[in-house]
Amino acid sequence: MWRWRRSRTRHVFLLSFSSLLIALLFSHSSNALSTSSTSYHNATALLSSLLDEYDIRLRPGFGGDALLLTMDIIIASFDAISEVDMDYTVTLYLHQYWRDERLSWINDPTRIDDMTLSGDFSSRIWVPDTFLANDKHSFLHDVTERNKMLRITRDGRIAYGMRFTSTLACSMDLRNFPLDAQNCTVEIESYGYTTEEVLMKWNQPHAVHGVESAEVPQFKILGYQTDDSIVTTATGSYQRLSLVFQLKRSVGYFIFQTYLPCVLIVMLSWVSFWINHEATSARVALGITTVLTMTTISTGVRQSLPRISYVKSIDIYLVMCFVFVFAALLEYAAVNYNYWGRRARNSCRSTTEEGGWPGAALNGEMQREAQEGVDWRVPQSFQQLSQEISDREAREREMEGPSRESRRPASPLPSLCAHAMTDVGAPAIDEVPDYPRYTAHPGPMHVRQRPSSIPKSRPAMLNKAAVLKPAVLKSSMHKAVKKARSVIPSLRVRDVNVIDKYSRIVFPLCFIIFNIFYWGYYTIMQQW
Repeated sequence: MWRWRRSRTRHVFLLSFSSLLIALLFSHSSNALSTSSTSYHNATALLSSLLDEYDIRLRPGFGGDALLLTMDIIIASFDAISEVDMDYTVTLYLHQYWRDERLSWINDPTRIDDMTLSGDFSSRIWVPDTFLANDKHSFLHDVTERNKMLRITRDGRIAYGMRFTSTLACSMDLRNFPLDAQNCTVEIESYGYTTEEVLMKWNQPHAVHGVESAEVPQFKILGYQTDDSIVTTATGSYQRLSLVFQLKRSVGYFIFQTYLPCVLIVMLSWVSFWINHEATSARVALGITTVLTMTTISTGVRQSLPRISYVKSIDIYLVMCFVFVFAALLEYAAVNYNYWGRRARNSCRSTTEEGGWPGAALNGEMQREAQEGVDWRVPQSFQQLSQEISDREAREREMEGPSRESRRPASPLPSLCAHAMTDVGAPAIDEVPDYPRYTAHPGPMHVRQRPSSIPKSRPAMLNKAAVLKPAVLKSSMHKAVKKARSVIPSLRVRDVNVIDKYSRIVFPLCFIIFNIFYWGYYTIMQQW
């Protein structure tokens, strides 16, 4: 019995305690809901009371002192910089701070210290008419909602922020491009309020954030600078805040895109100095190819830059590379002219000294070139052909008898320098009797006779030939046959033209000196 009473008392106590606890929890929840509902209604009533009789058309402190408007900027990213359009694109957060006493509830008994409102609320109160003076195109981000924020504190201080992307004009000086440094600005100004109504200041000491972590394509941010000034126009004087970004261009992209290809093309043009000067097709094709390649590179660079009148650093380099390439092509023209002109002069000089016989001129030229390292080899087939020519001439003399003596013996050699012989006093080709003409062809050696176009009647020359004796004619024929063996030899040149020898040293040396001066000068200019 006693145990039953004790158990019953315990159950009654537990039941009473549980009921009391539930009652307390319910009471607290009700109080919280009541407080939340009260705060909600208080905030709604507060906003309604603040906006009651609020005139959005008038600035805070209208009729009194100028309104102080402070600003700070957070750099989100640098998106692009265009030299052609002279602008850059940046995404940033702009925060503006001012005080509107009409929105203060400092004397209100509510415990609300501040209110964060949506950006749409800005359409119901006065906000500054701030704009970017150097803006070309801007847009406000609206994902997922319009990126605007408005916060009001108890004493009427307002923080108004927004996130947007803007393309801003940047006046660039490209004289040192691509070894240049640029200053691009963000210029903030009030559109309608003069300095007598609104004063704009940077929110120092932390007016700009995010510059250290921002990355600019092809540029390195050296630093930034804030400034404020007053701009005077026809409608009054306005406050302007300026944020200047100090940018230095990274030359690495242009090294691989422009400078290195130009250097390789110039070096490729020097290969022609090691090609035989008689390989005309190879050297001319190489020279023209390098010139056209330099033209293509220059065209591509000009398309990525604006059409400006002054000379840029990269223009100087491209022009000098083009000059080196074109000079290598002209060098071959000088080599070719020097080589063949020297041969013609030597041949004509030898012809004059040995009595005007072309064969003698060739023989003298071959002797000089043999001393200079030229290997002459007479094919066996041409020796046989020369012997047949001599035999045929001998038979013709025996058959014709004395009438043959009135003509000079035929030479199997063509006249190589008729005009030059005329200049030095030797008989011109039109004054020589009718010789059989033989044309030499490289490769497998063969000789083809062609009819002469020289008139057969030359009284002056016939009178001279008539006095020659048969023995003299025979001796002359033997000399002509010996000289004819070297008309079209197999040639192997062991020496090169002296111009090519000097060009192999002069061209690379001049190009190295130019690069030293170029990079030294513009590196110093970039540091300034």
